[in-house]
Amino acid sequence: MIALRYLDWPAQPDGLPPELREALGVEGTRAVTFYAYDLGGFIDREWLWRIDAKPDLVAQVISSFELRRAGAVPPAFWRMAPHYWPRSMPAGAEAFQSPWFSADGRGRDGAHYFLLYDKMHERAFVWYKNNF
Repeated sequence: MIALRYLDWPAQPDGLPPELREALGVEGTRAVTFYAYDLGGFIDREWLWRIDAKPDLVAQVISSFELRRAGAVPPAFWRMAPHYWPRSMPAGAEAFQSPWFSADGRGRDGAHYFLLYDKMHERAFVWYKNNF
């Protein structure tokens, strides 16, 4: 049973966190399916999010979070636990990140995001770090 929880199987949709509710607005929140996987932490916290949404809503999230195109996907991104997490770059996918996102360490205080958008399946995968 512990192994299944680690893999987040079976995945059940979760309620939207405040950051996404604010980014999407009332109409947008009705048009997405959201999954959250808690990576834990004490004061600093990390989550993995899967957002199933149309391209315009993902673009709204990218804009609201002020993400920029990423030059590469961090190797650690592909090794995350949930069974639905991508293991390699999907065809036609795009990657975006916060200016100060650090995959190798804690990084600066504040909220930091790395987002991979799989256009073919209309899914965004987000590694979210909230550093106190």
